[in-house]
Amino acid sequence: MTRLPNAEPWSALDPRQPLPLLVVHLRGTQAEMGRQHGEILKVHGGWERAIAYYPNMVEQMLRGSAIRPADRVVPALARPALNALAKKLYKDRPAELHARTLAFLAALGIDTRQAQYILAMDMFQNAIGIAGRHLLGPFGDPWIRRGVPACSTLMAWGAATADGKLLHGRNFDFPGVGVWDAAPELVFCSPDQGLRYGFATCRGADVAAISSFNEAGLVVTPHTRLHKDIAFSGAAIADLCHDIARKCRTIGEAEAVVRERKVASTWGIAVSSAREGRSAVIEAHAAGVGVTYADGDRPFKTCTNHYLATALRHRELAPAPGWTWHTHSRKKRLEQAGERALDGEPLTPLALFRWLGDRHDADQPTLERAAGGVLAQSTGVHTVVVEPEARVVHVSIGRCPSGRGAVQSVAWDWDQAVGGVEKRSPPSLLPASDSVYDGDTALGHAYRHYLRAAQLEAQGSKPKPVEDELLTAVQLAPHDPTFLLLAGAVALRRKDLATAYARFDHGAAVETSPFAKGRLHLWAMRAARHLPDRDGEERHRQALLALQHPLLGILHEQARHERDRPWSRRRLTGCPLHTLLGDIG
Repeated sequence: MTRLPNAEPWSALDPRQPLPLLVVHLRGTQAEMGRQHGEILKVHGGWERAIAYYPNMVEQMLRGSAIRPADRVVPALARPALNALAKKLYKDRPAELHARTLAFLAALGIDTRQAQYILAMDMFQNAIGIAGRHLLGPFGDPWIRRGVPACSTLMAWGAATADGKLLHGRNFDFPGVGVWDAAPELVFCSPDQGLRYGFATCRGADVAAISSFNEAGLVVTPHTRLHKDIAFSGAAIADLCHDIARKCRTIGEAEAVVRERKVASTWGIAVSSAREGRSAVIEAHAAGVGVTYADGDRPFKTCTNHYLATALRHRELAPAPGWTWHTHSRKKRLEQAGERALDGEPLTPLALFRWLGDRHDADQPTLERAAGGVLAQSTGVHTVVVEPEARVVHVSIGRCPSGRGAVQSVAWDWDQAVGGVEKRSPPSLLPASDSVYDGDTALGHAYRHYLRAAQLEAQGSKPKPVEDELLTAVQLAPHDPTFLLLAGAVALRRKDLATAYARFDHGAAVETSPFAKGRLHLWAMRAARHLPDRDGEERHRQALLALQHPLLGILHEQARHERDRPWSRRRLTGCPLHTLLGDIG
């Protein structure tokens, strides 16, 4: 067996276009299909980046761009323990899917001991769950704050779609920028037992767990949740979604699959059924399962990254107030798409795709944001819209953020011979160019440097390269409130409190969305305290307290509490960056 390939992700600043969409057809037992898939990729190439990425993914994501030496070292020290727990979880995989993974890796010439990394997302979420449950002394909080999910799904039917037929669209927001978006793939499986099914993925990831569909008209898209109730035995998401795709004809059958085995990690699975004309979100953690359907008679259902089932919310983890705003705002924006569809702009497949590339603020829909609670994310590596009744899947073929790129449309087809074909026909939809962050402008260039900063952070970069990209972004776009927030944190970390205050103060002046404005006031207040500028501190405190938003309560509490118990200078200058979320602290 060969060593892991030395294949770096493409930089977000790299102008190269993705490899052509590879459409693959497999047939036989699961092991036979795994072998076929590996052999096909061996011929077409482009698989090396994914295979090289996953073994280091969890450690890199837990490290981020942490500034404290301990926060950078602990993920590496914890790696042996996390690997041991991954091996324990791996033992619960279904035998036939285990055989498929081994055959896939063997066909690529990769050591089959790498198979455990198919569980990478379960392990990442469980690491955060462990930190949330046990706190881990001074190391727990930084791990919890590394939770950066951002996936979004909208399912619509009936009066919400132009032809009344069901549509299922999703963004897969994942730190593998330059890996997933660089090599899109669509796989059709004709197993010797069970339903025929397909899934969108990237070259090198034989995983039917991101965006899958089957011949019965079921579409399945999972979403990260964060919760204290996790386990290292039971079903991993890669196998759970694979089982739904290959076994289930209805939402009820999908729910039964989730309930029959304890789920090891924390997930929300969006499932739609063309046959039933409805959709649901099946949520689970190690201690329970819950299902929610569309509210009332509304013909659409949304899913982002917080628990919807009331019974599962106890012990849910929210890494930071900005994270809560992030997931709720994306859900609100998806609901605005559904409501607008009912008000005379019914969804078509390509219109839904464009919604998934939207950058508008849900609280101020005329305002575009570079990051935060918007649908087009710095980790947007894969976007699909599925038409189960028309038996067509529309797949992103552009670079991150994928919802703004070109689209390739592929008809469902399980009759082709085993093999792979690179689809080079003209795209069904050209890249979007209607955003202030698109194009060859100062703001467009600033956004691309922000994307590079987010990519570096996800790769566990040392702080300086991330910070330098953010400083370039704010130099190019000195009035963008998101870049001012992030660059303000960079100044704090470099112990330049005057510059930090100036950036937060200016950001609060130009920001108009209430939660984001309140966040800038909070950080300006904190920086002013240590200048010292007590008048400036109190001015920003009162401005924050005057703002109204459902999620501002915790920021109001912090502002009041810190009047008498302010943050120490050391805590302030150790400010964590959460570049992927467009958040700090």
